[in-house]
Amino acid sequence: MWDKSLRLDVFEGLLFNHRYFIEGLLFKGEVSTNILDSRSTIFQELNKLFPNSSSEEKLNFLYLMAKAYSRSNSEKMQLIWSGPSISGLPGRDTEIVFEEYISSAQESIILSIYSLSEYASSLINLLEKKIKQGIYVEMYVNDYASKSDLLDKIIKLDNSRAFVYEYIGAENHTQSLHAKVLTIDNEKSIITSSNLSYNGMDGNLELGVILNSKEKAKEIRLIFNTLIEKYYFRRIKR
Repeated sequence: MWDKSLRLDVFEGLLFNHRYFIEGLLFKGEVSTNILDSRSTIFQELNKLFPNSSSEEKLNFLYLMAKAYSRSNSEKMQLIWSGPSISGLPGRDTEIVFEEYISSAQESIILSIYSLSEYASSLINLLEKKIKQGIYVEMYVNDYASKSDLLDKIIKLDNSRAFVYEYIGAENHTQSLHAKVLTIDNEKSIITSSNLSYNGMDGNLELGVILNSKEKAKEIRLIFNTLIEKYYFRRIKR
């Protein structure tokens, strides 16, 4: 049934490039097997990949592949939460995911926080460890003075790897940096309502999402870089 001389990854690439066309074709009513005679590259490769299969079998295979792509695209976002210990709820524990993602960093970490307490000292120690391993770490904070006891040791590390920025863009006392964001290696991000405190990670009911998207990670970096250029942040140095 399967011509093993043809690589599935080649067909996978074609499917990805034509995914919207294929999804629109297969998921909107009945499809005639005559479509397999199309001069479109993806149908030609499908016929080569399964030369001995029936037209119906080929279309079923294409349908399953397209459905898998559609599902994977919709599941690039995952839920995380913190709050009451109730089994069976969807999503992952916020504190565990934060620790897991920071530990996994190979190149860079971006962390934006509003509230920070001693409860999160283990995460700060982990960031310190990653900086010593050569990982590039940027931290964006509101009201640095209230967090200096925990962040001073970060600032005293390698100036070429450890960056702490304080938000100075508020126009009045009611405004602040309130974003809680973690981005790892410009590939995956967490956006959450949780602060790095006991209530944020354990006490309150908090919700957030994991975005496994390089595009969104780059957009997050662009936002902070632009705000630095526009003098909404100042770097804290020692």
